[in-house]
Amino acid sequence: MPLPGEMFYRMKPNSLRKGFKPQAESISLDLRSRLNLKATDACPARQVAHLLQIQVVSIQMLRKIAEQHLTIEFPNSAHLDTSLKTLENRDTQFSAMATIIGEHRIIIFNELNSIARQESDIMHELAHVICEHPGNCLSQKLRKYDPQHENEAIWLGATIQIPEAGLFQLVREGRTNQQIADNYGSSLQMATYRRNILGIDIRISRSNKSTTGPVINKA
Repeated sequence: MPLPGEMFYRMKPNSLRKGFKPQAESISLDLRSRLNLKATDACPARQVAHLLQIQVVSIQMLRKIAEQHLTIEFPNSAHLDTSLKTLENRDTQFSAMATIIGEHRIIIFNELNSIARQESDIMHELAHVICEHPGNCLSQKLRKYDPQHENEAIWLGATIQIPEAGLFQLVREGRTNQQIADNYGSSLQMATYRRNILGIDIRISRSNKSTTGPVINKA
């Protein structure tokens, strides 16, 4: 199955239900407001997780925690350890997952991935939680793959990371895609895609034309 980052560039935005994209933008700006951030500010995934009372832990750290504290939830600790080892292996390309352990909502991510990738992966899982999609749970069955839910999480996760309002302002200020990526802590590919798919440059061009029309000589 494609990784979240790969799926983002393959998804068809028009596959989202009507009204979801403006709703996603509203959620992004609301989260920033609650964190005292502007649309042009980065909104770190871990800050959002803390706000929503969701713990974020790496798969590598979870192995250590499991060895000491999760024997009640997972009596078969040897099997759990083997499963976690498999997930943290580079060859498995594990990105992240949302899960419930006891009373705790947790997002597990792979710290072997780049910082930008971790940010995107965690934000993707936060989007699943915000959308109230049925979550993964290590002690129960894994979440069934639902294309609609994945598309919603992909779009919302990216919108929380790079909101349309902030992107529009930064492009208007003349920021490059790399500067925008650095500003939001995203990958260059993510910043470029958001700028293109939202038609930011075309809209700014049209806006400039409408506000700087021909000068009329009133003499």
